Amino acid sequence: MEVRTEVVICGAGPAGLTLAHLLGAEGVEVTVLEKLDNTVQEPRAIAIDGESLRTLQRTGLLAGFEDELLSGLTADYVNGEGELLFQAGQPERRPYGFSTVNSFDQPALDSYLAESLAQRESVTLCFGHTLEDFVQDEQGVRVRCTDAGGNSKEIVAHYLVGCDGGRSTIRSQLGIAMSGESNPQPWLVIDTIDPHLDKEMDCRFFCDPRRPGMTIRKRHGERRWEWMLMPGEEREFLLEDSTIRELISPYTDVERVDIYRKRVYDFHAIMAERWRDGRVFLAGDAAHMTPPFAGQGLNSGFRDVANLSWKLAAVVQGRGGASILDSYELERRGHARELIDTALELGRQIQPIDARQAAERDSFFAAVNQDPAALEAFQEDIFKSILERSIDQGLVVDAGSACAGRLLIQPELAIPEGGFAPLDQYLGGGFALLGFNCSVQAVLGEEGVAAWSALGATHVNIASADSDGSAAHLLDLEGELADWLGTREPAILLLRPDRICMVSAGPADAAAQLQAARLLLAGGSD
Repeated sequence: MEVRTEVVICGAGPAGLTLAHLLGAEGVEVTVLEKLDNTVQEPRAIAIDGESLRTLQRTGLLAGFEDELLSGLTADYVNGEGELLFQAGQPERRPYGFSTVNSFDQPALDSYLAESLAQRESVTLCFGHTLEDFVQDEQGVRVRCTDAGGNSKEIVAHYLVGCDGGRSTIRSQLGIAMSGESNPQPWLVIDTIDPHLDKEMDCRFFCDPRRPGMTIRKRHGERRWEWMLMPGEEREFLLEDSTIRELISPYTDVERVDIYRKRVYDFHAIMAERWRDGRVFLAGDAAHMTPPFAGQGLNSGFRDVANLSWKLAAVVQGRGGASILDSYELERRGHARELIDTALELGRQIQPIDARQAAERDSFFAAVNQDPAALEAFQEDIFKSILERSIDQGLVVDAGSACAGRLLIQPELAIPEGGFAPLDQYLGGGFALLGFNCSVQAVLGEEGVAAWSALGATHVNIASADSDGSAAHLLDLEGELADWLGTREPAILLLRPDRICMVSAGPADAAAQLQAARLLLAGGSD
């Protein structure tokens, strides 16, 4: 049996399902293959950041999942004596429109994303389908898979994306190695229902050399516990309910705790040596694995698919040259590496089991806590790679400018109907032209606007509070957008679908810079 589609996605985890939604929203024909009979029900990711929620907002799915989020969490790091080493408080800034730190339940998110794919007419989700092998040539990719009954099927597509996790079959078949380091000690991960502790601790890391661990609460009385296995301990022993109850007994009433998920994981800080081979791409854990200490593993996967999705859609639908796909790894690899390094640094604070190393760490933080400036700098450094992100090469025009290559913030703007609304509500799902203190129509003319509209671009005019605002749809009353731009002077921005600013130019230079952008998207150069 042969089936034709435009993109095959292997793996129905959060990255694969979100990619399917993003492509499906553009009308791209997608087939998702998942070897399991359903989405995973094991304890997985528990932290989702504001940028990832913004991506879900772009799919139109966020509203249906917001009740599963617990926002505004603060993380305490305590030593073996229970003394506070430092606190990673919720950043005051919400640059992308949502809290930076939010807990959630990944199995619930995966189920929601899978069920919601029924809304995407161009997407087919195939559970119980195992990818056996694939071949590719200049025309496309031919994928062979088998269903749960052993029946074979061939799928012919333009592109194949491996979102099939750390043990990626696709990466293995391509012969792509992973490099980096693995945590020498595995961790026990437990999900519980524990209403008794619901209000007691948001998130706490136990930096205890006798046994490092952590806990974080979720919605609906749920709580996650994680404990590092000590040298010589057997996984089977740690997985026993009696052992788990003993581990958490100092912190809660174990008689009121329901243990409903548990597993031992090995943590890795590794990255694929390349993320693309011809018409085949890697994303999420298949491309990079991040230790959980910064809560950025899942979020890195969301960033991957937000970047790759619009490029695949543009190429498949003839709105962009095939060479724009070369920018995927170029734009994403560096930031993924930054987040891995952040996680490793936090892990170095949490995991020491040598008493001398732990004492040195405690002394360091005792000194830092006496210096407010040093403490603030340390805390800001934790969130730096999450709160501010930019690219300096790839599909960006004049990346040396102040704003080009940066991820645009999402402020609340005053709207004509009264009240406020998030910026993205007016940007659509594709490209967008933003006129700040000037009119897109006046600067580009009807033909210029029409040329971008033919590529699916929307346009919106925003005025700062100190301008006359006569041509504006929206008003930047709080000055957040002006602060991000670093000016109140008129500017034209071209925003990519992933909200990266591709062009930032004054009215006099806008036409030339936008033409350079069109050349880049067509596969030329600026």
